[in-house]
Amino acid sequence: MAHSVESRLSTPIAELRELLDQAERQLPVLDSATVEAYLTRLDRIAALFTQLEADLAVDGGNTDLALRAEQARWDDLQAKLLRRGTQIVKAVEGAGGYAALRTQHPPAHGLWWHLDAQITLRKRRQLQKLLRLLVIVAVVAAAGVWAYQTWLAPDAATLALVDALSTAERQVDAQEWEAALATIEGALQLQPDNPELLLWATVLTERLGDPAAAAAYGARALNQLGGDEAQYNVALGMNRFRAGDLDGAAAAADRAAALQPESPQVYFLYGNIAEARGDINAALDAFDRAAALAETNDPQLTVISKMRYGMLLQQLQTVPGPSDAPLLVTPDAATPTPLATPAP
Repeated sequence: MAHSVESRLSTPIAELRELLDQAERQLPVLDSATVEAYLTRLDRIAALFTQLEADLAVDGGNTDLALRAEQARWDDLQAKLLRRGTQIVKAVEGAGGYAALRTQHPPAHGLWWHLDAQITLRKRRQLQKLLRLLVIVAVVAAAGVWAYQTWLAPDAATLALVDALSTAERQVDAQEWEAALATIEGALQLQPDNPELLLWATVLTERLGDPAAAAAYGARALNQLGGDEAQYNVALGMNRFRAGDLDGAAAAADRAAALQPESPQVYFLYGNIAEARGDINAALDAFDRAAALAETNDPQLTVISKMRYGMLLQQLQTVPGPSDAPLLVTPDAATPTPLATPAP
């Protein structure tokens, strides 16, 4: 019986299985002291496969069927070698390097003897892939810059206009009327027919007490707007509102409402004026009307008007009024009491 067990363990298939077990267990802990013996063990495993396949072929056996389990383990082990290539190469470098070990163990044909080349090839491919990606990114970025500069970038006149309007509006907020007018008139020298500049010139000359100049600028602005008096008065009212002239803004809104009684922009202007005057209920009514009128043709104004309505309604509901002057809110505090629409 002992002889039978010894014979079974010494067969090529038993040796192959034992070597596969050892190789699988040792792979995760390879170091420079064990890597050379490990590589030669892999040579022995490869040699055993060759021997067993030859023996089975002579005996008429089915090689694929007889060695299926061992072949699967061997394929898996080689795949793990490739995945752990960096670790193995590092261990081999500590044992003298792959070039030296290949010389010492010819013919060194197995892939485990050439993992350094595999790692180099992998790094080269990764670098090539990165370079291709960088080239693509650079080409796309260059195309984007070219397209922007060709079709989308604003011209110098537009940039100058935006800068002038932004500067003038900051000066208006600071009530620096003369400085703001100087900014606008400087821009008008380059763009004498721009209606936005002309409208601001109208309002600023009004603030500086020069009605003749205001009328002249206003006539030019109206002409550039194609004679659309409703549009002119809405824009004029918004600029007067920005400049703190609430009565002038209301007068412009009334003129626009007389021309276009269903204009959402007019009611949005009414809402701003009422809010600035502290008449929250009137502002709510105006913003609600503006949102409804803009629903079809100006969804952006609808959204803005609803946001303003919601903010004011929350303010109306949460800020307590004096006990002798209750807020005008319905009993369920959901909607304000309807007020009369601003008279055109």
